[in-house]
Amino acid sequence: MTSLRRWGIAVVFVLTSLACVRHRIPVLLHLPGSCVCTDYSEEVEGRALFNSFRDRSPESAANRFLEDMKQGRLSAVAPSLNPQDWIDSEHKPFAFEWRLRYRRDQPQHVDLYYQFTRLKGEPVPRWSGEGVVEVVETKDGWKASHFDVVW
Repeated sequence: MTSLRRWGIAVVFVLTSLACVRHRIPVLLHLPGSCVCTDYSEEVEGRALFNSFRDRSPESAANRFLEDMKQGRLSAVAPSLNPQDWIDSEHKPFAFEWRLRYRRDQPQHVDLYYQFTRLKGEPVPRWSGEGVVEVVETKDGWKASHFDVVW
């Protein structure tokens, strides 16, 4: 077999493997955290190696949901959210940031675990939190169905 032919077979094998893995395995490796301080500590405090070729549409839906909350568009949020938990005394939404730490996929349902940082006041003291956004697959795409955070 020529060298070029071997390379061609290897490339086809790798591309086929990546296509198969893309939707099935979004997290290649997860080492849970050792602290069970909150409901989400094992997922958020642990280490995860994400598949770069995963389907990110559930993550995009969760990001839109979190951005709506951050911008104060509370009509577009999940049913489990109490809007008063995200409004300050001046009736403005809290400023916060989020970082995806882990993901658990099930058929038509994905749990996305985030580390949250809530910004408040001047100078800016930070509050850390851990939480989950659950998204479900509908005929119109992925939609947030539940949200919970522990500060």
